[in-house]
Amino acid sequence: MSQSPSRASSRASNPTRRSRCGPPRAAAACAAALVLAALLPAGEADASGYLRFQRGGRATGQAGAMTARVADPSAVYYNPAAIVYTEGLELQAGLDFNNATDEYSSATAGGFSADHSIQFPPHLYLTWHAEAASPWALGLGVDTPWWYRADFDPALFPARFRSRVVDVNLWEVHPVVAYQLEGGWSLGGGLRYVFGSFEQGANERLQVPGTGGQLFPAEIFLDADSDVDGFGFDLAADYRSNLWGFAVVYRSGVDAEGSGGLRRTVRDGPVDPLAEAQLRDQIAGGIGIDQGLELPPELASGIWFAPYPELRLELDLVLTSWSEFAQTFGPRPAGVTTDVQRSGWDDVLSVRLGLEGDVTDALSLAGGVALEPSPVPGARVDPAFFRGDAMVYSLGLSYAFPQLSFDLGYSLHDHDDITVRAQEPFSPNVPGTYSSDDQVWAVSARWRF
Repeated sequence: MSQSPSRASSRASNPTRRSRCGPPRAAAACAAALVLAALLPAGEADASGYLRFQRGGRATGQAGAMTARVADPSAVYYNPAAIVYTEGLELQAGLDFNNATDEYSSATAGGFSADHSIQFPPHLYLTWHAEAASPWALGLGVDTPWWYRADFDPALFPARFRSRVVDVNLWEVHPVVAYQLEGGWSLGGGLRYVFGSFEQGANERLQVPGTGGQLFPAEIFLDADSDVDGFGFDLAADYRSNLWGFAVVYRSGVDAEGSGGLRRTVRDGPVDPLAEAQLRDQIAGGIGIDQGLELPPELASGIWFAPYPELRLELDLVLTSWSEFAQTFGPRPAGVTTDVQRSGWDDVLSVRLGLEGDVTDALSLAGGVALEPSPVPGARVDPAFFRGDAMVYSLGLSYAFPQLSFDLGYSLHDHDDITVRAQEPFSPNVPGTYSSDDQVWAVSARWRF
């Protein structure tokens, strides 16, 4: 079997209403109605084109354009067929730090900022390929395909009755195998076990009966969280010559389902003592719930070429079928049926362009730009997910020692502002604007044993 394409391409690649509650005996039915009324609208937008597409310093520095040219352990995610271009036993580990700025403003509400928290999703990839002895290669990845949080003020945010917090933290364990064919071709694929936590919360306004049958206003917090898991797979084909190559990768959807609980707490209780006692009796205790997320399938393709041996360019096109995304949600008392909510989102095509150049034998510099459309139509924009189309700009560098390499990447995600209505219950016709930007720093290290 000819190994020259392998060695050449390895060199080119490596350096998220109102209701009424009756007396206490109706607590279970009321709770189910509250859950469906307050949380399901948020569920229509508890995901977006926000699945993570940059893993590690090198990919972050090239705006995620790595499908066709990757030849390090991150190939476990980007292109399983490309793990045949690693050599011996290799390990990559790192952290990605993202710091999003999310805001909502309107003429009636003023401005509100979401919690400005730093997320730090990790990744770990291990590959093995005895290049001279076998065409087979093996890999294992542990990373985080979805790591997102939007958390607005629970007491004053005007759109809190639609949604105020969504937190999705999903991990993926991903064993892969690849086989190197003649003529520069390789095939690969693997299984994906996705697991993690899914939390969403909203507020609910109530009219609670009290003294003399009078109705008194109240407001409560509803917070649902579940542990979810599910399985998927991916398949990849890769072709490489000395100066160019291309690859196609299919990632299946994942139906991640699980169970958890609903917490209900009082934000503003009724002023009437009888009404307050009834309310607290109604919301006492937790409610078991089932939740699930149907993550969308993706089809990624990429082509790269090297006009000079020291300079490599890649163009990736990634189609994500967000129209297939869905959320399941339902309380688990006997006789209550789980509800399925389709997202009503659009499929999107992402375009990513990256380049990498060698400054010395050890030092490489990189840059990239990407267009990442939002799948959320204007009518579906919600405080859970509200980011518009994004332009991504990135820079990176890599430094290689004989057995150890370090990669550092930075990318700026500049999202379009989104102007919507019907976010504020008391001013439904007043337009509000969501604005966002995100900065991502990524650092990773690669060991060659």
